[in-house]
This record gives sequence, structure tokens and C-alpha cells, in this order.
Amino acid sequence: MQWIKQLIGLLCLLIISSQLLYATPFIPKDDQQILETLPSDSPPARYLSSDDFSSSKNTNDPEQTSQLLERAYLQGDPRALGQARAQLDQTTDQSIETLMLRARALQSDHKFSEAKELLKQILSKDTANPDALLTLSSLLVVQGQFEEAMGYCKKLNDSSLSIYRAACEAQIQSMTGQITQAKQTLNNLASIAPQLDASTARWIYLIQADAALRSQDTSLADEVFSVMDAQTVPALMARADWLLSNEEYQEVIQLLKAHTDKDALLLRLIAAQIKLRDPKSKQNLALMEERIEVWRIRQENAHMREQATYAMLANQVNSALKLARDNWQQQRETADIEIYTKAAIQAGSQQDIEVIRQFIKDTQFEYPALERDLRLGKISDCLNCPTSGTQTSSKDKPL
Repeated sequence: MQWIKQLIGLLCLLIISSQLLYATPFIPKDDQQILETLPSDSPPARYLSSDDFSSSKNTNDPEQTSQLLERAYLQGDPRALGQARAQLDQTTDQSIETLMLRARALQSDHKFSEAKELLKQILSKDTANPDALLTLSSLLVVQGQFEEAMGYCKKLNDSSLSIYRAACEAQIQSMTGQITQAKQTLNNLASIAPQLDASTARWIYLIQADAALRSQDTSLADEVFSVMDAQTVPALMARADWLLSNEEYQEVIQLLKAHTDKDALLLRLIAAQIKLRDPKSKQNLALMEERIEVWRIRQENAHMREQATYAMLANQVNSALKLARDNWQQQRETADIEIYTKAAIQAGSQQDIEVIRQFIKDTQFEYPALERDLRLGKISDCLNCPTSGTQTSSKDKPL
């Protein structure tokens, strides 16, 4: 079942890849400038010269590419992600295994339509391919297309895939008005998770953590975080989100203060620092602004959620709303609906609030605290607080 281990690693990457955006590298001014000191456990350089690169253009090692994607996911290592993409760019191999990896790379670039087309191409050749079925379902979940996503879960008919089908269905059920039933299923899966491979267990725990956050289930959160790993980026993100939702800001700072090189974690750190009026929030806001400027120079559009979150933290309400609205056209996960709701309420945009309400009505998306905020027109965990020391510019005054 080695293939399923690799698949679950890629599924986890899909679930959080839109949140797991990496620190943008510094642009050097001369060839001798040191950009970064690599971690001691970094993989050896693949190419020592241009000749090495040229001679390897036609080689293909899907296992190595999969390992690089896993490293990028677990450690937030952009070098590994870049190497994986480069390997895929160099090969002309059209095997299903390589097509699956190409689909993952497309998704990481937020090219969702192209990724779905590739996955459906795989399924046209092999209608029961479990990799494609699970990955396509997860991609549809990211986009809030829950009914279609469930359809692909149910196509996992092989008895050997019962665990994966159950987790696939429970993730969707937890978001669409069946959270109590989903929690029971996930609890049953979690009870056997220690006997499963680490990637599958991590997938189950992350689904549980999201359900705990949306339902504010302290018992479930305590249970999940007692068994989930404590240092991978996805685990840190899940823990920080839970702590922020419960106003445990000092704990967030302790958890993330050594992880400012990861954009998604840096933004969570800034949110906690602002709540505690920590002067370091200004320094970190400036750091985040520098990274966003590089994205703009590169014309990258795969960071809209992070840009919207930054804009809220920096009191740029109109910018936050536009970015959150644009991001909503691509992604509709828990973090996406949160930032869109916060921006819409803060800007007083009834039109956007109605868009969110309609989504909740149509899908039965289950998030009681967020629904309460929409009804009351307030933000329970205000990111846009005057304690940041920043001022709203004239162009960013509420609508």
C-alpha cells in the first residue's frame, strides 16, 4: 500500500496548501550574496553544474518527486517544492503516477481547473483509480463543491479502501450539517490511527482539528492535539487557529515565535501580537508587507487569502474585502470563509454578507460562531484592531 501513503501525503498537501504559503526568497543584488543557510538535514544538491542538469533532463523519479512534495508540506520548504516542479517540467512521462504528481503541482499553483482536467483524464483511463478519486474529491472540497466531492468518495468501492472512503465522507459531512455523525466516524478512525501509516493518521487528525474549530469542541481539540505531531507546519497551523479562536494569544506567540519564515504562521503570530499590543507586531507586519510586494512584482495570484489577512491586520479594510472576495472565487475552506466574513462585516458590505449567507444555506456549511457573527454583524475575533498602531488610509475606509 505504498501508493496510498504517498496519496495521503498529497491529500494533506491539498487540504492545507492554500494556507501553507512560503516565505518569498530575498532578491539578491549580486552573485556573491548569501541568500540563506540551509537546514542541516537538507537533501544534497541535485545539480553541481549545468552539465549535471542537462544530463538529467530526461530522467524521471516519481518517488523522489513525491518525497519532495512531502518535505515541502511537512517542513514548509519552498526549495523542495521548487525541485518537485522542476522535475515534473523536465519529464515527458505520461504514466498515471506522473500525471497524478502533475495534478498536485497544478493545484499548488492554484490552477484548479487544469488540475481537475488532469485528474478526470486519469479517471477516463482508469475509472476506479483511488488516487484520482480521492484527490479530485479533496480538490472539490477546497472549492466548496461538496455534493460533487461526495460523489467521488462513494466511488471508492474496494473494501481495502474503506478507511479512506470513511474519512473522505466524514470530512464532507462535518462541513455540511452532519458534524455530529462525522465526529463519531472520525473518532472511530482516530482510535485506529496509531496503527496506520503516519500520513493517513495525520490526515484524520487534521480533519478532526477543523471540525473541533468550527464546532468549538474543546474535548475533541484536546484529544486531537494530544496525539497530533507538534512541529510540522500543518500541525502548527491547526494548533494556532484553535488557540486564536479561544483568545489564548500568549500561547500562540510561544508556539510560533520561531516560525516567522513561514507566511501562514507569521500572519497568525501577528494576529496574536496585535491582540496583546506587542510592539513586535509592527516589525512583523513590515516583514509581511515586503513579502507581499515581491508577490506583486512577480504577479503571483496564489496568495490572496494571505494578502487579505495581512490587509485586515494592517487596517486596510477595502483591500482586505476585495482580496477576500477574489479569493472566494477560488477557495472556500474554513479559513477562506473566515477572512471573507471578517472583511465583509468590518467593511459593512451587506452584499458580500448575503453571498456568504447564501453559501451557508445552499451547502449547510456548519460553523455556528461564524453564523452568529453574520447575524449580529460583528467579528468575534477581530483581526482589524486599533491596537496595531496602524491607521486606515482614506482609500481603505469602510464601504
